[in-house]
Amino acid sequence: MNYESPSSKAARSVRALLAEKRESIESLAEATGIAHSTLKRRLLTISPFTIDELSVIAEHFGVRVHDLLTPPSERLAAV
Repeated sequence: MNYESPSSKAARSVRALLAEKRESIESLAEATGIAHSTLKRRLLTISPFTIDELSVIAEHFGVRVHDLLTPPSERLAAV
């Protein structure tokens, strides 16, 4: 069984949302107030997301924090 940390799952979900919405990291940084360099580190899983960051990102995309912690492929499997 392969373990994937919650932060890695969140990074995968945020990357998927960015691609789906055709949004750049720069525009996400501007919209959320999270520094561009911080977002890059989080998306590359160099450092983990904080709950506050996930909350702001979820609000920006109109999803629940839980949705960010459950990557799209896992959400489809649960249906």
